[in-house]
Amino acid sequence: MRGRGQSKAGVWVQGALLGLGLAAGPLHAQDAPNWLSEPVPLADIRLAEPAANEVVVMINANALGGNHAGLFAGDQLIDPAGSYFGTRGRDPDWRGPTLADYARYQTTDGLKVYFYRFRLDADAFQTLRQRMRDAGPTPPLFCAAAVHNLLVGIGPFDALSKVGFTTPTALGRRLHALIHGADAVGACQQLDASPC
Repeated sequence: MRGRGQSKAGVWVQGALLGLGLAAGPLHAQDAPNWLSEPVPLADIRLAEPAANEVVVMINANALGGNHAGLFAGDQLIDPAGSYFGTRGRDPDWRGPTLADYARYQTTDGLKVYFYRFRLDADAFQTLRQRMRDAGPTPPLFCAAAVHNLLVGIGPFDALSKVGFTTPTALGRRLHALIHGADAVGACQQLDASPC
C-alpha cells in the first residue's frame, strides 16, 4: 500500500530494502556491527570466579538496550543465543569457561559490562542448575529473556515473573533493584570488581 504522496517506485524501494534485510538471515546479538571508532582499551579484569553456590548474571550494556546477557551458576555457564562457546571452542588450548575469560570476551565492543552476584541456598541453586541443563536453544536477540526466565521464582528472584521478551539492560535494572534498599541481596561488580 502506498501512503499519500508516495510513488510506486518508492514503495518498490521500501519493499526491496525490507526483503534484503530479511534475506540477510538471523543475527546473534554479538553479530551486530561494532560502531566504535577506536579500539576498546584493554580491560583490567579482577573478578573472582563464582563460588560453589553463587549465581552471576552478566549484562553487556555496550549498546542501547544492551548487547548480551549470560549466567553462571557456580562453574556452569549458559550463554543463550551467544557466540562464546563456538568462538572459544576453536582454540585448542581453551580449557572451558571461566568468569574472567567470559568477561574478557564481552569487552570486544566496550567496557560497560556488569556482573550481578547472588548467593543461593542449596535447593534453589540445584533448581537453577537443573533449569540450565534443561534449557533448549535460544533464538537470536532473546538472551536476556532466557536468563530472566531461568531465574523466575528462585530465591531472591521470586518477584520476577516470566517474560516473552526483555533486553539485557532491562534485566540489569530488575537485578539492580534487588541489590538496593532494606531487603538488599547480592552485589553488582564492574570488570575490575569495583561496585557498579
